[in-house]
Amino acid sequence: MAVWEDVAEGQRLPVLTLEVTYKMAIMHVGAGWDYMPGHHEPDYAKAQGQKTIFLNTLFHQSMVDRVMTDWAGPRGFVARRKLSMKGAIYPGDRLRGEATVTRCYVDEQGRHRVDCDIVLSNQDYVCSVASGSIVLPAHADV
Repeated sequence: MAVWEDVAEGQRLPVLTLEVTYKMAIMHVGAGWDYMPGHHEPDYAKAQGQKTIFLNTLFHQSMVDRVMTDWAGPRGFVARRKLSMKGAIYPGDRLRGEATVTRCYVDEQGRHRVDCDIVLSNQDYVCSVASGSIVLPAHADV
């Protein structure tokens, strides 16, 4: 579990990797009720210029959050996320999430925050770039 006082600007969070499976893509569609055909119908996705079905925006967002929360532990709280999607994520991709701490501070509500820049990439290109802020406990709170 990450504790605010132990974090430093410039620190790199542990790399998160994930093998994206076809089953995972379909389950994500069902869980999020995002039935846009490009997320579950290969022929439709191909007709739209994709190589096959592709993961939705919520998947990109949840992976950005997971890069931070897997590191922070159960007491971390994602307070902000800003995401720019750059490329599709497909079943069969090996996804890699990397983050660097850009700022550590106490916000106006007295919370201990850590800002991060996050990059999601697959084996070929950058899929998303994001910035996020996670609230961490302080030593006194642990």
